[in-house]
Amino acid sequence: MVYMNFYALCHQYLSNLAEQIETADKHCLFEIDYADGVLNIVISSTKQAFVINRNAGNEKIWYSSPISGPDYFSFDLNKNTWLNQQNINLTDKIFSELNI
Repeated sequence: MVYMNFYALCHQYLSNLAEQIETADKHCLFEIDYADGVLNIVISSTKQAFVINRNAGNEKIWYSSPISGPDYFSFDLNKNTWLNQQNINLTDKIFSELNI
């Protein structure tokens, strides 16, 4: 990634995503933890866990969901966002699956 350090880009995105989810979680339905490039989100009532973390080997963000399964997201420089192969934005996907 010539345009920005991959680790810095991931850290900025994942920490912002954690904050967005915490802000949207008005009823405290989720346990949210972001540390060392890994964002864990647990649905308190069901203990279902989402794991979102950087994958430095292929410079993608790996997404593991109890709803849709695993997925990878690449940074699209033109759109300034993380997209999977179906052009689905990572933020949109997690918010949809968390119903927030």
